Amino acid sequence: MTPDFVTMSNIIIDDIVLPDGRSFMNTLGGAGTHALIGMRVWSDQLGFAATVGPDWDPRHRRFLESLGIDLRGVVERPGYRTARAWQLFEPDERRIEVFRTKWEDFERYKPQLEDLPADYLWAQGWHLDWGTMSELADLIAYVRQVNPNLKLVWETTPEQLTGQASVVRGILAAVDLFAPDLEEAQALTDETSIDHIIDKLLNWGVAAVALRLGARGSLVATGDGTLYRIPAVPATVVDVTGAGNAYCGGFLVGLGLGDQMADAAARAAVSASFAIEQFGVPAWSAGKRVEAERRFQWTRERIEVASPGSDIGVLLTRFQPQSAQ
Repeated sequence: MTPDFVTMSNIIIDDIVLPDGRSFMNTLGGAGTHALIGMRVWSDQLGFAATVGPDWDPRHRRFLESLGIDLRGVVERPGYRTARAWQLFEPDERRIEVFRTKWEDFERYKPQLEDLPADYLWAQGWHLDWGTMSELADLIAYVRQVNPNLKLVWETTPEQLTGQASVVRGILAAVDLFAPDLEEAQALTDETSIDHIIDKLLNWGVAAVALRLGARGSLVATGDGTLYRIPAVPATVVDVTGAGNAYCGGFLVGLGLGDQMADAAARAAVSASFAIEQFGVPAWSAGKRVEAERRFQWTRERIEVASPGSDIGVLLTRFQPQSAQ
């Protein structure tokens, strides 16, 4: 069965060490995995494009299959060891990531278009966290030609932040949503203030930008100048790793289903809230769908919408974490 939503990204195995010495080794992670978890809150027809090595633990495959995720696009590369990273948590709640795989290998063995099942191209939406800027531009041009109705959400990689401005603008103009965190957006635009960041990205041609601001939630802006303040959904915070990826996954499903922008953003916020409540990725159950709907309604009721020309700074002064009623 053709997946409705696909991530073109990666699988990384995290070895987590806490300040008190406790550790959670061999934990399934990576941007693609967390994005899929965000999608899974709202959809059960998902596909994964990523690479692993022969050393990949079979229980991780079984876990993803238990969620109903199509793994035909997960390719085993001979000679490659599945990407791995230390996640070290400090007493002040800082997280230090130490990537243990050579970046050259990570790039060399990443998934390619020819690795994917042909029906992935006919999905409703793709999450993109992949490739160099030029590779990404070529990929987008191809998939747009095959499936013009495909919704694309771009989550930039660190290596893409130094891309040529002309290529960046071309990608932004071709995707439906760009969803960076604040540091990524600052690096890409060479701006520091949120209003200047959003203005520049919109001027570069992106249809919509979702600026992820951690515990403050997110700020979504569209090409017509409308702004949406999306609160962070109250949750028990255990590990924020992957929350941004899950946010992007939830947003993609909303766009693919034809949601209004505010509703798609609410889905994104709910997806992120589930991602932070445990180490690694959460299992799924029917009961969580009920909770997801409750969180969705909570979020929708608290979204603020500002018409074109509104003062972003005024919005941000009210952009604080809230408690569930």
